[in-house]
Amino acid sequence: MTENTQTLSLGQQFKTAREALGLSLVEVAQQTNLKRNHLESLEDDVFILPNIPPAFVRGYVRNYLRFLRLPAELIDSVNYGEVTLPKEMKKVAVSVPVKTNYKSQTRWVKGLTWLILLCAVGMTLAWWWQEHKKDQASSEQLVNRSVEMVQTNANEGSVVIPVSTTTEPMLVTPEAQTVRQQPQTPVATEIPLVIEPTPPTVAVNVLQQPEAVEQVTTEPTKQPESVVINDELRIEITNANSWITVRDAKNKKLAEKLYNAGEVLTFNGNEHYRLTVGAPANVKIYYKGEQVPLKVDGRVARFKLPLAN
Repeated sequence: MTENTQTLSLGQQFKTAREALGLSLVEVAQQTNLKRNHLESLEDDVFILPNIPPAFVRGYVRNYLRFLRLPAELIDSVNYGEVTLPKEMKKVAVSVPVKTNYKSQTRWVKGLTWLILLCAVGMTLAWWWQEHKKDQASSEQLVNRSVEMVQTNANEGSVVIPVSTTTEPMLVTPEAQTVRQQPQTPVATEIPLVIEPTPPTVAVNVLQQPEAVEQVTTEPTKQPESVVINDELRIEITNANSWITVRDAKNKKLAEKLYNAGEVLTFNGNEHYRLTVGAPANVKIYYKGEQVPLKVDGRVARFKLPLAN
């Protein structure tokens, strides 16, 4: 390589070598598959081409050097628009590790997680409250219906029938007046009743017969002995029917329906109870052997056992 070649730029060396081979730009473009305007730019020392990455321009230069049989080292003698950092800057960039702010990301994730959990808990509580309200409303409707049924049945059963009768004084025959009165001897009487449609009159004939009747001695009736109740809670439906709901201390339903007369409910194993009685007049309740007083005012009774002092 002569001194003139060393003083020439890379573009001038391209042009000199091409002219030495006696080739035109069109012929070189056909043989190297490069565009003519790109070859002209390279020979004019323009190595930064518009809309073409630097790596592609470097490839064009390598192919042109190989075609003209020029040294391959000349490819690094020009700048293709690449940003080159000094070696010291590269060392500093490699030695300094990149720190990522994991704490801020962790806090953000934790906050989002807590927000989702709170939303889920709130939705669960709202759903439970709605179901609880619906359950209470349905039970109250059933109790009110049962109370209305009991009241209608009682009204239909108790019908007052007015009775108007006219009585005349009893007629005693003379034979009956001549009968001797015997002390301590019961008298059998015969009372025939004659009822006419209109007007209603009653004729009474009393015939006293002196026949002796055996004296009947009546013994005093023995009152039934008090029943010993061993159950913790006992509910007796004594008349008609009544709606009854029984819950334990944990608000668990132990019984809930419309019970008829004669049915008996017994409960054991729970110290505390919550009761709803639709018709207190038709129910007797015993708690630990003692009868629970119920207020009969035509309303539904709601109370807890044991009763508060």
